Amino acid sequence: MKLKRKISIRKILQVFVTIVVSTGCVIAIVSASKIEDNKTLASVAVHFKNDKKYHFIEEKEVMDLAISNRNIDIMHTPISQLDIHSMEQVIMQDPWVAHAQVYIDNNRVLQMYVTQRLPVARIFQKDTKSYYLDGSLSIMPLSTNYVYYTTVVTNVPELRNDSAGWALRQQIVSLVNTIQADSFWNAQISQVIVDSPGFFELVPVLGDQKILLGDATGVKDKLHNLFLFYKNVLNRIGWDKYETLDLRFNDQVVASPALPYTGPVDKAVDRMNWVNSIVETEANNDAKDSVRSAGVKQAQVLTAKPQVKQTPKPVQKAAAKTAAKKTSNVQQKKAPQKKGQLKTKTDSKTKNKKKVTPKYVYPDKKNK
Repeated sequence: MKLKRKISIRKILQVFVTIVVSTGCVIAIVSASKIEDNKTLASVAVHFKNDKKYHFIEEKEVMDLAISNRNIDIMHTPISQLDIHSMEQVIMQDPWVAHAQVYIDNNRVLQMYVTQRLPVARIFQKDTKSYYLDGSLSIMPLSTNYVYYTTVVTNVPELRNDSAGWALRQQIVSLVNTIQADSFWNAQISQVIVDSPGFFELVPVLGDQKILLGDATGVKDKLHNLFLFYKNVLNRIGWDKYETLDLRFNDQVVASPALPYTGPVDKAVDRMNWVNSIVETEANNDAKDSVRSAGVKQAQVLTAKPQVKQTPKPVQKAAAKTAAKKTSNVQQKKAPQKKGQLKTKTDSKTKNKKKVTPKYVYPDKKNK
């Protein structure tokens, strides 16, 4: 015999009540959402996540990008007709915006959170075009609202969207970040020059040296060696002693003195001439310094001395004898006579001189 199952009225009632309540809840939620969708916004708020001291983009510009430029009547347009996703995309298209987030909260306030891009370097291309470069290697144009002071990089080739362009961007950002991370080098380095793609030159604030850095590999070690050179060498001998400081060699600083010379055009041929020119300029400088220190004696040194002609030996002897005779005769003529000196008479016939005794008169005797 088959057993008949009893139908429970209680269970049927429970299922029916559950269906009715759930249907009512759904209808209530849908109607409430429709009512809310038909409402308009209460207000709009714009927030910047990074520091407010940077003003590359203002609140009004964000409002214009998301609302005004799209001809949206924000205060009379129902919330259901607002395209929040498209607002985010339009704000993100601004080159100064790194990230944007837009949503509507429970108080019907349109919240816009914007993150600005912060420049790392100011770039000056060879064609005088200028722009900023941030940490994500993105290019930003100059802002009409705000000027950001950062490290200047000049003589930069055109940064294209290829492998070479992205590699150069990476090297520039790495080098500038290393300089800015150190307080001393951030104050000492005023400019970075791109000699050729991948090779850099630094322009210091203190001193007139040309600092050849080379590529951006091992920048910290190169700058540390240069700091030791400043401390142990330039502080002792002076900051104007050297013209070029080369950091391209491992653990070395090659310093070139500041000499007034012109480098050769052909280095392979004129290298020895170049060295000789340096030596000659140094010798000329030393000669000029010695002449200036002499002062008044310079005229005496430069006057010409009379030249003495040398005669043959026999002629010299004859001339000496005649000169001796003349001097003896002159001395005899000019010699003064003293009182009581004896007078002598010379005999013209004889060469020998005879003395004649004078006759004196004595008072007590008579002359014979």
